[in-house]
Order: sequence, then C-alpha cells, then structure tokens
Amino acid sequence: MMKKRILAIMLLGLTFSTFAAEQRNVMMIVLDDMNDWLGVMGGHPQAKTPNMDRLASQGVLFKNAHANVGVCSPSRASFMSGVHPLTSGCWGFDNPLNNPVLNDSKNLPEYAKENGFKTYQTGKVFHHVPKTAWMQKGIPKYHGPMAWNGEKVSLHPSCPATMAELGALDSTYVSLADVPSVDGYTGWWDSKNNKPFRYVNDDDRDSMVDERSVEWFQKKMVALERNNNAEPFMMAFGIMRPHTPLVVPQKYFDLFPLEKVQLPVIKEDDIADLPWGEGSRGRKTIEALRAGTAAPELEFKKYVRAYLASVAFADDIVGQALDILDNSRFKDDTVVVLFSDHGYNIGEKEYLWKYNLWEESTRVPLIIRDPRHAANAGKTVNHPVSLIDIFPTITDLCGMTGETVKGPNGAPLDGHSLKPFLKNPAMSDWAGPDAMVSVIASWKSKRPIDQYRSIRTRDWRYTRYEEGAEELYDHRADPHEWTNLANHPEHAEVKAKLTAKLESMTPKTTPESAPSKKALSAESANEIWKDTYFEKNPAADANQDGELSWPELQAHKKAAMK
Repeated sequence: MMKKRILAIMLLGLTFSTFAAEQRNVMMIVLDDMNDWLGVMGGHPQAKTPNMDRLASQGVLFKNAHANVGVCSPSRASFMSGVHPLTSGCWGFDNPLNNPVLNDSKNLPEYAKENGFKTYQTGKVFHHVPKTAWMQKGIPKYHGPMAWNGEKVSLHPSCPATMAELGALDSTYVSLADVPSVDGYTGWWDSKNNKPFRYVNDDDRDSMVDERSVEWFQKKMVALERNNNAEPFMMAFGIMRPHTPLVVPQKYFDLFPLEKVQLPVIKEDDIADLPWGEGSRGRKTIEALRAGTAAPELEFKKYVRAYLASVAFADDIVGQALDILDNSRFKDDTVVVLFSDHGYNIGEKEYLWKYNLWEESTRVPLIIRDPRHAANAGKTVNHPVSLIDIFPTITDLCGMTGETVKGPNGAPLDGHSLKPFLKNPAMSDWAGPDAMVSVIASWKSKRPIDQYRSIRTRDWRYTRYEEGAEELYDHRADPHEWTNLANHPEHAEVKAKLTAKLESMTPKTTPESAPSKKALSAESANEIWKDTYFEKNPAADANQDGELSWPELQAHKKAAMK
C-alpha cells in the first residue's frame, strides 16, 4: 500500500513538473496601424527599424501574415478572442463588448488566468477592454497629444485646412516640436486627462503614452524579479504609434530630412480598374491633403516623413521594452510575439487610411521569438496566416489548456497554432488553412455573406464586394496589386476556385445576422446607420477615441444644421 502511495505521489509530481516545464511566460508587443515599413520586410527603403529587425533575427518572421479586418476595434476583438470577425459579426465600428459571440467566448488573458498566469497590460491592446481580462493595467491608451482651440481638439495649423472634416486625429502629422497655436490657445493638449501637455523642448516635456508604458514596464519587471516563486505571466505591451496623430519628438523627424524623403511606389492610374474606393474615407483623406496646398507632392512627402518618424519612434519603444526583458532573468523562458493590429495604405490605390481589402492594409508584421526554437532564428515563413492564429499559438507555446467557450453564443477558436512553423518554417502540411480571409462592412446587412471579403493565398488575392464587383491579383507577378485580373477570361478557373474557397470559409449567419436589411431589428438598423454616418463624418467623433457615440452623433448633426 505504501509503495502505491509513493508511486502516486511521484507520478503526480512528474505531472506537475512536466506542466511547469511546458509553461512559458509570454510578452505580446502590439503595434497600431503598422504596415510593412520594416527593414526586414522591405516596405519602404528608408524605414529605420533596427530593434524589430533584431527581433526578427532572433525569431521567425511571418512574411505573409494578415489582419482579418483592417481597423483597430474589431481586429483587436478578433485576435484577442481567436474568433474570426465573420464568425462573431464584429467587423465594423460597433462596440465588441456588446457582441453576444465575443461575450460568450473567453478572451486570451481571461483564458491565461484560468491556466495560472498573471496577466498584465499597458497601452492599447484591446480597443474596448473587457472587465474580465487583466489582473493589472498600466498606462491607459491615448493617441495624443493634439492641438487645442480652448474648447476641443483641433486641426493643427501646419496641416491643410481642407483636412479638418476628417477630424484632428487623422489629419495631424507634425513634429512634437511644432507647438500649435489655435484661436488664441498655444500648446499641446492631453484630452485624455483634460489638461495641457507640457512641452518646452524634446528634453523638457511630458512623456508620451508609449514612453510612460516603458517606465511602467520597467517597474513591473523589477517587481516580478523580486518574487522568486511568481506564477508565469502574460505581459501585453501595446504601442500607440504609428497610429495617427503622427506626432513624435523632433529627433525622429530628423532621421528623415524632408528633401530626401522617398515617396511610396505608386502606379499613376492604379484606380482605373478598381470597382471600390470612390467616396471612401481613405480616398477623401488623400484628396483633402492634396487640395489644401499649392505643392501636393511636397505635402505628401511631409505625411510620409511623419509616418516614417512614427515608425522609428515605435521601433525605439520596442527596443527599450526588449532590453528590459532581455536584461531580466525571464529572457530564456519568455515567448515574445510582436505584431500589428492591421496595416495602412499610404497613397497606394489613391488611398490614405486603413479599412480596405488591399495588401497594404491587411498585411502586418508578425514575429515570434521562442528560445526553444533558436535553431530557426532569422528564418521566414511565406505561408498565409492571420491574426486569429495568435490566440491558439500563444496558448500552445505556453502550455495552456481548457475550453475557450463560456456561454451558449460562444464560438470555438477559428485560428490554428503557428508552433509547427517555429519548428520548421518551410513546412507545407500545416493543420491550418492554406488561405486567410479579411472582411470590411458593406453596411447593407448583418449577414457575413453580404460583407466585402478578400481571400489571400500564397500566390493570389481575390476580393468580392457585396454588389458582385471583384478584384483578382497574382502576387507572383504583381506584388503591388496593380493589375486587376478579375475580368480576364484566362483566369476564370483560378477565380472560380478562390470564390469557392472564400464561400467555404464564410459562415452563412451569426447570432446578430439577418436575412435582409428590411428584416433588421430597429436596434441593428440604427447601429448600421450610425456606423455609416461615422464613416462619412469622422469629425463627429468629438473625443477622437475612434468610436462614435450617439450623443456625439447628435451634437454633430445639430452643429451642422446651424
């Protein structure tokens, strides 16, 4: 009897030690609106990203990774739940916290806590933060500082007045040293805390949100190191840049002298074969930028410079965070996953924004560093993957187990673990799909099949709009997506196969979907109407938080009637 007890205890101890050995800390570094302008991705020849490039040399870079929806809130809701937007019905500007599928599905930090992890977050990770997510939150998200007119955030006077209708958030692209003066008020403004943002010079000023996150992270890591018996942790470090406003310290602008800035490679008549884009916010933005100056190319260079500077600033923040981690005792047992919530068009397709289905806005950097797979450090993966694969990858690498559904409307994970690619970056028999799907709202109904959808394989992109218009690009010969082959008879077979695959990867309904616009509930119809109003009137978002509330909409309509 005693021998049996001893054996049972030994087996139990072995089980616990094996589980502990499988558990790894994880650090998520989440960038905002970062496209492929990294040195290792070659998106722009002047991009300066030594820290992200260094991380790629230490881990595996997924060169064909994509967002499942090209705007902040629904993208973050999807990768933090592992549930595709087409499954949840969360693909627009509505609040994910009101989504029945997401509410009944565990989010990643919630799941990690159930597996014994401490969960910490600073900066912007979720757009709307579930109460059940983090055990401790650091620095709240805030996109500013911005110009102020004494009453509200305002267009910066150095930016074209024609961009005012877009709102201060998306129309500001200047150095922090360019202190604004609007309607008698001089100085930057912190609208998050409703107070001035103090700026004398780059060395004597208030810290920006990302800089404050570094300070918070440093203190948190010191505290974790002091606890020798600490549970494994999940650390999510959200970086605000290069999201607009493109405002960072002057030293980052100095890296890119204006006269030497190179514009992105853009085909002059690239919109001639496009069925979509006219009247979109991205098209309005670039048209407003050019219309507000006598020197459109020079003004566009200023924008490109501001984005490059913001990327360099974000890379500096990445470097500081990695240095803190790598100088701690956690370096060798922490998985690092760096990615962006989506990309960003900077003039391509005559479009200056996000929320579209082209390569520049769906494609994102994705780097995974796991010390256990150091033999493949510096290698790349070309297989198409997407951000819904983040959840299952982290849980797999960190030894987390259990159900992810917690209620009747919940959905199982749509993504697949990328761990096999860390073992063999060139593998061809991955358990996941050989394509990924992105979506944006058609504003026509709540049905997944009625939305604008795009499927990306290793070699092709096929996009279908709700009205039946199509785009087809062969990435082997056309990486810039300059030539739409959708109406070329010789590609009919390829298009048919991609169409069938796209339909097979699209659910017919969600708990919020309806058969037609006429059948929508009054509440759903109102939400679609509000989302459409926001898309057409971005300045209505008075507090510039990226979401339009009903009071903001009503105030904007009232002001427009005066």
